[in-house]
Amino acid sequence: MGNIHDAAHLYCIRRGACEDHMGILSEISSRSDPSQKSLQGSQGRRSVMMGSSKLSVSLALALVSSVALAACATIDSTPDAPSVTQNDRVSAARQHPQILQQFGGAVEGPLGTYVSSVGERVARAAGVPGQCTFSVVNTDVVNAFAVPGCYIYITRGLLAIMNSEDELASVLGHEVGHVVADHAARRQNTATLAGLGAIIAGVATGSGEIAQAAGQAGQLYSLNYSRDQEYESDDLGVRYLGATGYNPFAAGDMLRALGVNDELAARTSNRAVNATPTWARTHPMSADRITRANANAQATGATRDNPPENARAYLEAVRGMIYGDDPEQGFVNDRTFAHPGMRIAFEAPSGASLTNTPSAVIVRGQNLQAQFSGGALQGDLNAYAANVMRGVLGQTPAQMGQAQRGTTNGLETVTLPARVQNSQGQVLEVVVTAYRLGDRAYHFVAVAPQGGMGAAASMTRSFRQISEQEATALRARQISLVTVGARDTAQSLANRMAFDTFQLERFLALNGLESATALRVGQIVKLVTYVR
Repeated sequence: MGNIHDAAHLYCIRRGACEDHMGILSEISSRSDPSQKSLQGSQGRRSVMMGSSKLSVSLALALVSSVALAACATIDSTPDAPSVTQNDRVSAARQHPQILQQFGGAVEGPLGTYVSSVGERVARAAGVPGQCTFSVVNTDVVNAFAVPGCYIYITRGLLAIMNSEDELASVLGHEVGHVVADHAARRQNTATLAGLGAIIAGVATGSGEIAQAAGQAGQLYSLNYSRDQEYESDDLGVRYLGATGYNPFAAGDMLRALGVNDELAARTSNRAVNATPTWARTHPMSADRITRANANAQATGATRDNPPENARAYLEAVRGMIYGDDPEQGFVNDRTFAHPGMRIAFEAPSGASLTNTPSAVIVRGQNLQAQFSGGALQGDLNAYAANVMRGVLGQTPAQMGQAQRGTTNGLETVTLPARVQNSQGQVLEVVVTAYRLGDRAYHFVAVAPQGGMGAAASMTRSFRQISEQEATALRARQISLVTVGARDTAQSLANRMAFDTFQLERFLALNGLESATALRVGQIVKLVTYVR
């Protein structure tokens, strides 16, 4: 894969987390050692990208531009002579391998072929037949996005909460709509990346090299659309559904599913319910989008039942798909991260959440932000920690502390502290904690207000190697199908889900059910079960 700072920035942009200074630290820390790799279990495995929740952060130091909202588009609006330029296609084709790599790799085989076939059907309705490329990326983040040149990417996390081919077509149609309406050229980005040192210090200075690389990534992938553009793509998506014989009401159903999923993610990951969700970071949500989509669907002459949605083909396509963490990428379980291939684990502080990205595990707490990463160890652990700190600080003035050597659960450890000030004069503590494991090193970079590193200390002390037995016990989850029987209830089926908490809520959200009484005998539903 490419340099870690490129991967981390790409991820934070698509997650909408660029106002989060820990997203930036993912880039900075990689500057300590160009040979560092992402958290992979073995050579050639897909890069790490896990976790679907996004938290608001008290230490956020973003530069945010305001977006003027214009009048809403109507169902009759459509771009004139839609086309995809050859220059855009060539550019998108060049970026494509890097995007796949940085988003966890492509999910290929029958599922990838199926998604592409549905996408091509939508592309024909949009007037761009044979001009779009559709890819499923191996991350459980719930999102989809389009790159100019009509390269459309959809995550397996989003596929998991869909329940029909019509819903899939609605999302792909929405993204194709962004392309044919040329929103990439007309958009106003809602987040601006400052220099990396500037994010921490709150000043307009930082590493020029990293800022340049980050700016290039931002040009390519920062697709934060305005509400007006979202309405236009919603309208076009409904139009394409009607033109292809899909049920246009699937668009509103999909929007509802996204909202339900985010509410559930907030409850299960310590995120405030009113924090901006992943999907809405790049596809701004508003209260009337579902109502508006349904009104547009009704205007096509369709009904809820006609044309009937194609659920069976879709469910068969996602049967056996990995749900949540890919075993090759490590596991986040509540506050614990564990990697079976690397045989390592640590626990985040109480009240914090974990998000796995291509280059690092991000820890978000109320007054603590941290990242965990690793790479090849060349030379002394002291020098490794110092290089990480230099990468974090860039050109930011800092008061450096004394490096302290020790051991953590039998592992050689170096702790290096520093203090910086942000633009408001607030003193922030920055601590690098590095560990040696043979010819590799792992490290935390933690940032907290002065005196607030207590929570980080418990986390850094928890880092350890796990036994072979513990590694073997880490099990992947997958999508399974079951036909509802006469004696089945939502609760009895939910009890079979591979979760310890919120089983019923997860079951209902997974299957797009509004209540536990909505089941029908003979209905095919999804369960999340352990891979055997």
